[in-house]
Amino acid sequence: MRHGFGRLRSARIGVRAAAAAALVVSVLVSAGCGSTSHAADEQPVDLSKLDTGNYSTKPRNVEAKNPAQIGRYLEALRLGSVVPLAQDIDPSLTYNVPDVNPFTDADSFVADQMAGNTAAFGWLNMTEFDANTPGFVAGFQTGARSNKDSTISYELKNAVMVFESDDAAAAAAIALARSGFGKNEGTEPAHSTKYPTAQIAWMSKSQALASWYATGKFIVLALVINHENATLGESDQPGLLALSDKAIAGTADRLKTFQPTAKDKLADLQLDPEGMLRMTLIRPAGDLTAFAFDGTLDAHGALRAAEDLNTTRALFEKTGVDSVSYGAGQVVRARDSAAAETYIADKSAVKFQHRVDPPPELSTARCVEYHGPEKNEFPFRCYVAYGRYAAEVWSTQKQDVYQRISAQYAMLVNSR
Repeated sequence: MRHGFGRLRSARIGVRAAAAAALVVSVLVSAGCGSTSHAADEQPVDLSKLDTGNYSTKPRNVEAKNPAQIGRYLEALRLGSVVPLAQDIDPSLTYNVPDVNPFTDADSFVADQMAGNTAAFGWLNMTEFDANTPGFVAGFQTGARSNKDSTISYELKNAVMVFESDDAAAAAAIALARSGFGKNEGTEPAHSTKYPTAQIAWMSKSQALASWYATGKFIVLALVINHENATLGESDQPGLLALSDKAIAGTADRLKTFQPTAKDKLADLQLDPEGMLRMTLIRPAGDLTAFAFDGTLDAHGALRAAEDLNTTRALFEKTGVDSVSYGAGQVVRARDSAAAETYIADKSAVKFQHRVDPPPELSTARCVEYHGPEKNEFPFRCYVAYGRYAAEVWSTQKQDVYQRISAQYAMLVNSR
């Protein structure tokens, strides 16, 4: 099993995910180096001797070319810090699914459909998404299953959509439910006694049940699937309804702490509120070797990207991680410099990750190559710490991962 934080998207995701991945990058521009301060207790490294390839080594103050457009995306990331983890709803759901995703349109909502991931929101009919969702602002989706092997698991996919008004959310819930599933497998309505206003669609052949529940300006969408029962030809609609009800209850409760941003204030949302994105390696054009979005999440939001959720949660708690930023790599902010060193030591000492030499002139980096039973799209990874920050990069090629980690280290140093 690959360890912990950082489930990756491969190029198989296709052009829809590529477009989603480029959303933030396409609206960022460099506006100087800034003056963020960092602890610098590390042994000296001559940055001029590092091979950084074509990667930038200077931090950037990021600005939005289209503040109104990017404001919706930032609202989606804000939701990511509130939407509960699937494990918070059902402790057995410990295997995160890979489509952690902020979204502002149908393409980014069902991007995994391009990779044939029919266990995700690709189940749903999104062809009329725009027509069904006037007043839609932003959303965030996440999910997990009960077993690493999907064929013997049950799964919860959970999403929240925020609208400009209560009426817009209520109307959209009805319209989206009416569109139902994309598969024609005898979809029929179902009913929740706990949430009688929820719009629910049931697909018995695939043992999938979707609930759209409008509450204030929000729609809570819970998609629950029992893959094992579908394989065995068994049915448990009551069990799936109970899990759907739990997802609605847990999510609606968390949303009580979320204050939606007014439409005319979206452009005022800070693009880099923690100052993390400015020091994160810039994603090259067309790069698909990283997460499907750029931006910053708090520790709660970042946990939903962990493949081994329990291990990653423990590591976050152990090292005091409170913020994670994503670009061509990822940067984690730990409690202090000692915690950052602990973080990279734990991340690089994992089964099937074999240590390899670090890049020349950067002996503090820890680099590994995956040798294990599973396919790994990006077998080379490097980690480095600087002050309270720990960085991780990955690649298909050793030389590229060396250049990435060298550039990322230089960027952290230069952001002092």
